[in-house]
Amino acid sequence: MLFDEPEFQALLLLHGRDRRKIGTEQELRDLPKVREMVKNKIEIEKETIASAQIELREFETKANTFANLIASIETKISQQKTKQLKVKRQEEYQALENEIKGLQEQMNADEDEQLETLMKEDDARATLLIAEGKHTDRVHSLETELEELNDREKVLQEEIIELEKQIKTSGEEMEPSFLREYERVKKVVRRPPYVVPVEDQKCTGCNLRVSNDIVSSILVEEKLTICDQCGRIVYIAR
Repeated sequence: MLFDEPEFQALLLLHGRDRRKIGTEQELRDLPKVREMVKNKIEIEKETIASAQIELREFETKANTFANLIASIETKISQQKTKQLKVKRQEEYQALENEIKGLQEQMNADEDEQLETLMKEDDARATLLIAEGKHTDRVHSLETELEELNDREKVLQEEIIELEKQIKTSGEEMEPSFLREYERVKKVVRRPPYVVPVEDQKCTGCNLRVSNDIVSSILVEEKLTICDQCGRIVYIAR
């Protein structure tokens, strides 16, 4: 049976090496895209940390602003109370009293906002701590992945060189007529596999039923046979 012949086994070996080389080359071509995706993920993680840092700084600045406002109002209240001790007219005293009351109301309002801001600042600080832990670990993991991709690129390049040598050796050791037919099929069929088994009278390359003549050619004539549907080399393994 043709499937068991050394010439056909050599063809299957060549086809296997060819497919591995094609797959390896595709992975190598895809690496820049994968690398870019990882870099984008790193930037997103870093931006998340930066956003948490910015939010915390904003609340810190706002809290400091309220602290300065309250300190300024306290100074004014103290100054107005000192003036009260020196005035003699009731109208002036009352005017200062009204001003002190207005300042006190403003300070109370500012203290309320300061307290709310301080609570938000605490929440933002807690969020930042979580972000720095979680997202920093994620950045480290992604950077490690990036390094592994760089290493993978070197491995793929070496694999392609080795497979090219093996393919050349296989081609030199093959039956010339088989090699010519195989190379012709590779030009006709857009993508691998180029050599496929027939199962239940269907070509496993295109999943279409082959004719009885094809089956006869494989089993009876025992010659290299092409699928009459997709153009791939077909065989029956028994």
